[in-house]
Amino acid sequence: MEEVTARRSDLRSVDGMARWVCSVCDYEYVEEAGDPAAGIPPGTPFEDIPADWRCPRCSVGKEAFVRAGEEEVETNDEDYL
Repeated sequence: MEEVTARRSDLRSVDGMARWVCSVCDYEYVEEAGDPAAGIPPGTPFEDIPADWRCPRCSVGKEAFVRAGEEEVETNDEDYL
């Protein structure tokens, strides 16, 4: 149980802010740090970033980001046979 707790703390900082990962280039948006170069101040939740914000590394939109630790895993019926 200690190991699971430690792993969860890696996904969120002490104050509960999340990390978001670009599914194209693996850039990480850290809410605690923000993106000052794009005018996004530290502490800005991902949901509050303007809709036209782009990944600083590969220029894809917000829709390409997933919350760290919640990446989708594809499964099919054969996985359960």
